[in-house]
Amino acid sequence: MTPSEPIVTATAAAPPPAGATLPTDPRSPSNGPHSRLARWGIGTEQLLFWLLLALWTLNVCDLLLTRYSLWLGFATEENGVMRYFLHEGTVSSTAFKIGIVTVGSLVLWRVRHRPSALIAAALLTGVFAAVVAYQAAWVLSL
Repeated sequence: MTPSEPIVTATAAAPPPAGATLPTDPRSPSNGPHSRLARWGIGTEQLLFWLLLALWTLNVCDLLLTRYSLWLGFATEENGVMRYFLHEGTVSSTAFKIGIVTVGSLVLWRVRHRPSALIAAALLTGVFAAVVAYQAAWVLSL
């Protein structure tokens, strides 16, 4: 080493104190909703699977509660398409209702890598949960 070269010393950054958090960029993917799910040990595919299973189950509950309310004679089906299938019979109405939600769930599962699939599944499950809760409360009040 010659006297004209500067002396460079490497200093290591001290680790942050215990309990301190480092500032992060809010736009970072590690700060999105997917990372929050990961912290709980839930992957987005796993969440989508459970949402679709809940959607399918709520759909069956909706069908059963609708059939029961119609059987009691206290309700009418306002959905024209479903009214047609209910008029055709139990097998056709069950096949249509279960089939349409199954196909929709399979489509959402097929595009599961898109964030919109998870959003759609959550919204649909929420709507079906509200409908089933309303129907169940109505049937229990009879």
